[in-house]
Amino acid sequence: MAVIYCDAHIHAPFCVNLENAFPPADFLTHYACCSCSHSKNEFFLQENLKRISSLKIVSAFGVHPQNPDLSLVDFLESLLREGRLDAIGELGFDFFTEDFRSHRNEQEEVWEKCIDLALSYSLPVIIHNRKALDLMFRDYKKLAGLKSVVFHSFAFSSREALSLLDKGLNASFTFGKPLLKGAKKSIDCVANLPLDKILLETDAPFQTLRGETFTPASHISLVYDEAAKIRGLGLDELSFAVAENFSRAFFCTL
Repeated sequence: MAVIYCDAHIHAPFCVNLENAFPPADFLTHYACCSCSHSKNEFFLQENLKRISSLKIVSAFGVHPQNPDLSLVDFLESLLREGRLDAIGELGFDFFTEDFRSHRNEQEEVWEKCIDLALSYSLPVIIHNRKALDLMFRDYKKLAGLKSVVFHSFAFSSREALSLLDKGLNASFTFGKPLLKGAKKSIDCVANLPLDKILLETDAPFQTLRGETFTPASHISLVYDEAAKIRGLGLDELSFAVAENFSRAFFCTL
């Protein structure tokens, strides 16, 4: 069985001109991804890449909480009306720094509008959340009404992930290169969550390890290798399960 690499979170247009560019040459027939964009220009590049590529690309656009620009909500809604999106995101909350926390009101307003759009258009949502998991529990009733919720680079414990699932969310949780540096909570989640709730990612070209200047898309294979080791599974078995999860989370056929 061929290994199918599914990257649940990537910024594909920013990878194109890097070493080991997107798409990785050795993954051409066994690769799928969800590419998230956060500006108009990035989205247009992403849309064109999806059009010319033979790979499976789930195309998403979201208003990132680090730049809660309300004008981008209007752009998002126009894309939804025109049927140009497969998913919405990433969106959510980021209270990691004092500067980000100072824009809480704007983050809240963008969040409310984007979740309402996701409910109206019945699309999967990719959530970015740093230091604000309590707000997911606050809004669990709305989240439980969404078609699918993907928690990007989930940085909390398996207990907290299971608590969200207990609230009725159709949720999946993604994990990336923090697994390679021994991130305890990420390892705990990959080891202990139900296998059908796990997705893997690179966040390429971002989410680097110490000494790296960027993450190439091909590093998804490193994440898979580590996740297989943590679960005690063969790479083929893990990749089949994650491909099934990717298809369910994004309502797509690989």
